[in-house]
Amino acid sequence: MRQSKNPPWPRCCARPQTGWFPRLSETGGPFDPLNQPYGATPVNEDDREFLLPPHQQIETMAELNALEAANIARGMLWVREQGFAWTDLVDQYTLREVHREMFGDVWAWAGKIRQRETTVGIDPAYIQGDWKARLDDAEFHINARTWSPVETVLRLHHQTVAIHPFVNGNGRFARLAADELLAALGLHPDPLDWGVHLARTKEQRRTAYLEALRALDMNRNNVDGLVTFALDPNAVDEWPSSLPS
Repeated sequence: MRQSKNPPWPRCCARPQTGWFPRLSETGGPFDPLNQPYGATPVNEDDREFLLPPHQQIETMAELNALEAANIARGMLWVREQGFAWTDLVDQYTLREVHREMFGDVWAWAGKIRQRETTVGIDPAYIQGDWKARLDDAEFHINARTWSPVETVLRLHHQTVAIHPFVNGNGRFARLAADELLAALGLHPDPLDWGVHLARTKEQRRTAYLEALRALDMNRNNVDGLVTFALDPNAVDEWPSSLPS
């Protein structure tokens, strides 16, 4: 396996990351199994400056969550409409477009590589190079079928969250990207349910997810916990006879 020359991975979960990407429920609305609503909590003033002008006057996190959920749902539909090949979904510029479609109706930072230090993620100076290296590694391992499809994609998922390429929305984006990459590889229906099969409370599922990511922080080959958490036990995790073009 090719090794990146950039600094070692940071711990991707130094602090909990809120939010989730929406699946579509039977009623057509966003289904969000782990997101913890903020309710009437005021919008953080440091974040407000990055809201697009039409949303500068919103007051509560409940309003912000509603705006984001609607934007992410539109972004998810946009991704499905594009019919991306799997090779597109290991391309940094395509993925930046996905992030922009998920958050670009609300936030000025949508689709833009993070330029400042945060409490999680790598030094911004290394983001583009290191992310490209990890995406190239994923493409190599997909072609080589080194691991199962789900393990391959979840390894990339963890690496993306650890890099933290964007100011915000990294977890939601990385989960959607994982779902879409598996779909593009020919795994249908969606093999990942992100802990729903565990029949636990939202908070318990979120804790299990973060613990699985932290286990990978400590040992990059300790992927079993994340696979157990994310994979629907009824799903088929096998490579197709030939990779879709």
